[in-house]
Amino acid sequence: MKNRPLLFIILSLMHLVEPLIKILYFKADTGFPLLQIVENITHLNSARAIFEFWFLFPIGGLALLGVKKWSYPIFVGVQSYSIYSHINYESFAWPYVSQSPMWPSLAILSCNVAIIIYFLLPEIRKPFFDRDMRWWEHRERYSLRIPCSYSINSNNALKDAEILNISQSGAFLTIEHKLLEKNQTVTLNISFMDEHISLDARVVSLHTFDHQDGIGVNFEYENIWEKLQMKKVIKKISKASKKHYNRALAA
Repeated sequence: MKNRPLLFIILSLMHLVEPLIKILYFKADTGFPLLQIVENITHLNSARAIFEFWFLFPIGGLALLGVKKWSYPIFVGVQSYSIYSHINYESFAWPYVSQSPMWPSLAILSCNVAIIIYFLLPEIRKPFFDRDMRWWEHRERYSLRIPCSYSINSNNALKDAEILNISQSGAFLTIEHKLLEKNQTVTLNISFMDEHISLDARVVSLHTFDHQDGIGVNFEYENIWEKLQMKKVIKKISKASKKHYNRALAA
């Protein structure tokens, strides 16, 4: 959760602990012993009731913590379903056991409506759909010149290039702009010390870095093993980068 927007963190935590809040509220409102309330909960006799009590809001909380394209519709869907379930409340059903939902449930309903309206605002939706807006996901970049090679497809011969900066998520390479287009996929071959990796990367920008024209790419990992291999490469690059920086300071 590091560096995520505070609002997202607070709302996520509220959703994750919502089943516990319901239990504590019901105990305070009815005066029933906690064990009796827990026993009543274990007697929920339908999959829907179990889902609504234990999983509905926590799923929304996890989706909100994810802040991905897939998590936005899930989060809004949770709120919409909550509104639907309150509107179609059955008298004397769990967890309120009253003719109509108690006032705290109506307060929750109002909050859900407000949350849906709030998350419809373009500026609030942006982090879900624009990766650049999720600043907490940005990995540390290391500026170090590293020779590499690339090919546009399996039929093309390898061409030499040079990495000027790199992170776990992508890199900047000295490749002429006219050779590649945005969103094009290339296969990179990176060797550093005794570590070697070959993986696909997607061109995301054509710009200049350190007075040199080149391309920015995002790595497209096919499996967890490629991620782990790149992590080992980045770890060694990190150490080499720090040594290079310390030598420059001492010079």
